[in-house]
Amino acid sequence: MRYIITAFWSTIFMLITGFIAAALTQTAFNPVQSIRVGVAFGLLFAVIIPFITAKSHKDKSKYSKLF
Repeated sequence: MRYIITAFWSTIFMLITGFIAAALTQTAFNPVQSIRVGVAFGLLFAVIIPFITAKSHKDKSKYSKLF
């Protein structure tokens, strides 16, 4: 469920960012490209961040046992 919520919110944020960037650079807004980038980065960060925080903060979670 965490990955679905992360993909959803990252897509929303990338749509907003893509719209603003297209206006600033005076190019056409492409929502499909923004959705693809949002989902890709959202899932990437949803997987990477627990590993980074587990390594910097030792606790008894399942992520701290990975290293």
